[in-house]
Amino acid sequence: MNAAEFKDLLDQHALWLKGGDTGQSSGRRADFTGQDLRGLDMTGRDLRHADFREADMSNCKLDRSILSGCNLTGVLFRNASLRGTLLEGADLSNADLRMADLSGAQLNGADFWRANMNGCRISPEVLHAVLRCRN
Repeated sequence: MNAAEFKDLLDQHALWLKGGDTGQSSGRRADFTGQDLRGLDMTGRDLRHADFREADMSNCKLDRSILSGCNLTGVLFRNASLRGTLLEGADLSNADLRMADLSGAQLNGADFWRANMNGCRISPEVLHAVLRCRN
């Protein structure tokens, strides 16, 4: 996917999200399934409900982005920056988050089933809440 295609897909997704608020259907939901998105800067983007299954998002910058309700199953997030990102209700099952930075991310209701979080930067309290550990 080249830069122009990527930008067009983001723009179409923004229209799709806006259409949901107004009841009008315009744009289309972003589908990045299996895409090579390594190193892209998506800082501050509203990507709610986008489909990123099996995408390679290694080294991406997603700080302060909204990824709530996204399908992130099997995504490679190695060394990605997700500081302050909203991931509420996102499906991160089987995701590879090795060395990712989740500092300040909001993870309520996110599914981390079988996710690799080795070396991930996340506060112990948030990690325990996400994994539903008992105190």
